[in-house]
Amino acid sequence: MLSACVSSAPKSSVSAVPPPPARPAVQEAPEVKDPNFILVVSEAVPRPDDDGVSFTKVFVDGKEVGKTGVGRKSEERILKLKLPVGNQPVRLEHWFLPPVGEWTRLADPLQPRERFVRVEDGTVVRMLLRFSEGAASNSLAISREPSAH
Repeated sequence: MLSACVSSAPKSSVSAVPPPPARPAVQEAPEVKDPNFILVVSEAVPRPDDDGVSFTKVFVDGKEVGKTGVGRKSEERILKLKLPVGNQPVRLEHWFLPPVGEWTRLADPLQPRERFVRVEDGTVVRMLLRFSEGAASNSLAISREPSAH
């Protein structure tokens, strides 16, 4: 009886395949509850043609602990993390996608230098990394503010 129902169903040689989901232009970093470390990365872009995409990885004590989302150089990329309390060696590693080719790590002399960052209970460490002159120079500012909780 079941075979009669199946065989009487209309047959179609065309199968509808849904289109792939649209890839977002900006990939956001995952949200962290009660972060105690916030990295904000921005880049001064001299010309619209130079506004490619980039991201920044964060290493603590030599281990990668997170990275910003991929976004346009002219837009701020923000990463929020929950780091262990104490004096932490933090290294940032900046990557960009050239017009032709694959993801490229910014040359060592242009990378921000490793810093020790004091993470304390009840505070949020904020690192502001700003690239200028086409990533030929950078400035890194570190501040601490009371946490919201």
